[in-house]
Amino acid sequence: MRQFLLIIFSFCVLSAGFGQITSGTKLTGNIKTKDINDKDVDIFADLDAGKTVIIDVFATWCGPCWSFHRAGILKELHTKYGPNGADKVRIYGIEADSRTPLSHLFQQVAASGNVPSSLGNWVEGVEYQIINSHSFNSLLKITAFPTLYIIRPDRTVLDAFPIAYQLPMWEKIITTQAQKDAVFNSGISERTFCTSTTFNVKMLNIGHSNITTTVLTIKKNGVSKDIEINNPVKVFEEITVNHPEFKAEETTNIEITIKTLDGEPDDDDVRSKVTGTQYKPLVTENKMVIKVTTDFYPGETSWSLMDNKNRTLRTDSYKPGNADQYGGGGADANKTFTYNIDIANVDINCLRFILRDSYGDGMDAFSTTQGHPVPGVEFFTSDGTMLKPKLLTDILFSSSSPNTPASNTIFAAADITSGLADQDFVESLSVYPNPANDILNINLKIADGKEYEMFITDIMGAVVSKISNHTNFINISHLNAGLYFLNVKTKEGLFAHRFSKI
Repeated sequence: MRQFLLIIFSFCVLSAGFGQITSGTKLTGNIKTKDINDKDVDIFADLDAGKTVIIDVFATWCGPCWSFHRAGILKELHTKYGPNGADKVRIYGIEADSRTPLSHLFQQVAASGNVPSSLGNWVEGVEYQIINSHSFNSLLKITAFPTLYIIRPDRTVLDAFPIAYQLPMWEKIITTQAQKDAVFNSGISERTFCTSTTFNVKMLNIGHSNITTTVLTIKKNGVSKDIEINNPVKVFEEITVNHPEFKAEETTNIEITIKTLDGEPDDDDVRSKVTGTQYKPLVTENKMVIKVTTDFYPGETSWSLMDNKNRTLRTDSYKPGNADQYGGGGADANKTFTYNIDIANVDINCLRFILRDSYGDGMDAFSTTQGHPVPGVEFFTSDGTMLKPKLLTDILFSSSSPNTPASNTIFAAADITSGLADQDFVESLSVYPNPANDILNINLKIADGKEYEMFITDIMGAVVSKISNHTNFINISHLNAGLYFLNVKTKEGLFAHRFSKI
C-alpha cells in the first residue's frame, strides 16, 4: 500500500508485448557486454565453465525491486556460492530501463520530467557484477521489473520470481545434484466454501532429468492415501497437479507430501510438503457474530453479507482518517468491529460475505511491530465458538491495477431450521423418513385454534407442492433429489423444517 511495505512480492509492469522466458526452456542468446566497472560479462562463457547463472533485471524506480535488493538474498548467495565461496554461481544485476542514467545506481534521486527516480544506492555492498543496459530486454523477454532467472550450465532457464524471498529454495536449486528432485512451488490456498471445493498444487522439477511418474501422499484430517500422478515434467518445468482426492466437502486439514519420483524417494527438503485448510463454516442457528478488523486505510473497506437468494442481510463501511493524503489512520483504522447478525430467513443454504477494497490492494496496510492487529474477518456462533478464523486471503486480494476496486468473497454454509421458541405456534414438528423417497410423513402439533397451511419449497424458495391443510403426509415422488423445506404457515408467521429427498 502507500505507507506500509507490501507483504506480497509484486511486479512493476514494463510492457505487455511478450511473455517472460518460460521455465524449462533454453536461453537462446548470450549476454556479452561490460559492467558498470568496465569488467567483461560473458554469460555463455560462465555456463560453459559449469557455473549456474542468476540474473536480476530491475529498475532504479521500482519499489518491489528495491525491497528485494534490500533483502540481501543475492548478496548472501554470492558470498556463499560465488567465486570466493563454493564457486558454483555467477550473479548479475541488470538495470534495464533505458531512461535511467548510470548515476541513478549510486544514489537516491527524485523523478524529473521523463527521467524516473532512484530509490537509493543500488551498488553499495554489492560484490557481484551490475550492468546498466536495456539491450538484453528482448532476449530475456522482460515484461516487468523485477525479473529473476536461474540458468543452469545446459542453458535451461527457471523463472525464479515465485521463490524470490525463499533463500532455502534458491540454495536447494543451486546445489542439488539429484537426477530426480521436485518441490512444491505453491502452497494450498486456504479458503472457505459452502458445499464442496477443489484445490491444486504446483510442482516444480528441480532435478537434472525429466520425471514421468510422481507419487504423492495426501493426508486429509489425519487419514493418509498415496496417489499416482502420471504427468511428465521436464527439468525446471512446473505443472499444476489436480486429482479427485483434492476435494473437500467439510472443513479439512490437508497435508501433501512428494513421496517418490519415478520410483525413487524424493529428498525430504523445505518444499517437499505443503499443508493448508479448507474451511466450511456452518451456521446452524438464526444468529451469528461477525468480527471485521480494518487496516490503516479503513475508508477503502466496505462489506455486505448476502444469502444465496441475493438478499442483503447486513452491510457496513468505515470512515477514512487524515494521517496522510490517502485517508490513512483515524478512529476506524486498525480496529475490530463486532456485529451480531440475526438471520430471519431459513430458506437458505449459503451465506456470502463480500469484502471490498476501493483502492484495489486488499487490507495489507498494517504493522504488528507498531501494535496493529492483523486485519481480516472472523465468524462465530452466538455462544462464541469460532466458525472461521482470519485467513491470508482476507488480506491479500487485489485488482490488476491500483485504484481499481477489488473484492473477496468469504462463504459460510447455512443449515438453519426455525426454533420452536421463535415460532411458538408450532409446538412440535417432525418428519419421517428423512431422507424420504415417495411419502413424507408429518407429525405436527400446533397451538389450539390456529389455522394453518402446509407446503414444500425448494432451497431457492419456490413452492413445489400443493398447499394442504390438516394432513399428516405429502407425496413427494415427483420431486428431484435434493434439499427441501416443509413450511407451516399461519397468520403469525412461517415455520420451516428442512428435509432431504432421495
